[in-house]
Amino acid sequence: MKRTNYFSLAALLVTSTLGMAQQSAARQLVERQARAWEKQDFTLAAADWLPTAVLMSPEGNTPAAQMPASMKDYFKDFSDLHVTIKNVFASPDGKKLAIEWDWRSPGKRTASAVSRTTLSSSICKAAKIASWREYYDPAASGEANP
Repeated sequence: MKRTNYFSLAALLVTSTLGMAQQSAARQLVERQARAWEKQDFTLAAADWLPTAVLMSPEGNTPAAQMPASMKDYFKDFSDLHVTIKNVFASPDGKKLAIEWDWRSPGKRTASAVSRTTLSSSICKAAKIASWREYYDPAASGEANP
């Protein structure tokens, strides 16, 4: 009986540790993505993306290979981006992520700041981003009227 209890406790600890490791790896991936956008340097996060990955958002689909150009285009209208990561949720197997974060950036054409809470979901394969989907209301963000 005691041996079974110790085995159950050990299995629970291993499962919890794996879950924490998945959460930590997910958080690090999201941190790299946020810092890359803040620093306007996709190379800081490019290694997280599969070559075939696609970012899907209300503005359209952007293949990973076009992310540097998309980032450059974003900063034509916005500057001094600050990303606050609010929540990162990873599935137990680490294949799916959900991210809640705020983006704040003054517009170059207007003095207003963009503030949007975005829920992103990411599907990962071999610890790489296979797809990334952004959910937000573009009409409620500063991007609607830059």
